[in-house]
Amino acid sequence: MRRLILRVHLATALIAGAFILVLGVTGSTLAFEPELDRRLHAHLSYVKPSGRVLSLGEIGDAVSRQFNAEPIVAYLPSRSADFSWKVILPRGIVCVNQYTGEILGVRTRGQTILGFAHELHVRLASGDVGRNILRWSGVATLISLASGLYLWWPTKRFRICGCWRSREFWFDLHNSLGVLLWLPLLALAATGTVIAFEDQAADLLGKLTRPVQVRSRQSITRREPAPGAQIITPDEALAIAGAQMPGAIPYRVQMPRYGGAYRVSLDDPGDRVTGGHNLIVIDEYSGGVISSTRSSDLSAAQRILATNEAIHRGDVFGMPTRIVAWLTCVMVPVQVISGLLLWLRGRNSRVAVGKGAL
Repeated sequence: MRRLILRVHLATALIAGAFILVLGVTGSTLAFEPELDRRLHAHLSYVKPSGRVLSLGEIGDAVSRQFNAEPIVAYLPSRSADFSWKVILPRGIVCVNQYTGEILGVRTRGQTILGFAHELHVRLASGDVGRNILRWSGVATLISLASGLYLWWPTKRFRICGCWRSREFWFDLHNSLGVLLWLPLLALAATGTVIAFEDQAADLLGKLTRPVQVRSRQSITRREPAPGAQIITPDEALAIAGAQMPGAIPYRVQMPRYGGAYRVSLDDPGDRVTGGHNLIVIDEYSGGVISSTRSSDLSAAQRILATNEAIHRGDVFGMPTRIVAWLTCVMVPVQVISGLLLWLRGRNSRVAVGKGAL
């Protein structure tokens, strides 16, 4: 049995090792994606708080003057006083100083370094083929973790001896690092696999749990606007949404032209897992609330999937879990390379013995 498990461990590592390496490298980059993105685009991301924050209408006017009244898709208020606000246009994302109305620049929809890393992490930057490869690489990682623990358990060796050039050193490093990272790597691999098979997981969870209907409070009946009716301003829509959820932080205001109505997304700062799943839909003429979807209204299946995603991102306990996720991803290449070196040295030894026998 042990020989069989060893062969399974080697086979899964050799077949999926390169893709697991990609997941580790890109995952370590994406663990702090927002922070890295702001550093890479510092001139667009940071502002100095000074005076009153302009209204959405004033910011929209500044953007319209600069870009020939191009229609606004959505406003993205920042969650920190030091970060710029953003306005989405069809051409791209405009970064604005919310205190002065200064246009800091435009981020086009072209590929960025972090965007490419994200594409590699999700689909190897090659569409559905890459997505399927990484999907099954996650399964291979789980098999490798289970078989590796089985192989380590009888000796429970947790030390590093020998010169770094020796096979003993790499064997000890591979074992010790594997055991040290086993739980966090299991969490990342398991949650990543669930995300990769999210449609199937959602169907299964829907059958296992009793679905809860999301309470959508119909406050008004949609009617054709009266001739000459005026659309309420985005600031009025934002105030209406804020009154519905006091204490929540708005992070997106989608304009009626692109959402059929004002759609205000809010984040509950007290809920790291599902706090961002709040949406208030507001009629653009009457200002009535069409629907109000709260994170507390999520079904059990939706809450499980949201929790799974938060664990994978390292957001469950904030910065400490993000650091653990980053360290785990950083060490994945070391684990893959040490395993490959062990296999190559073992293979060369067997070849040498075979030649000697001949």
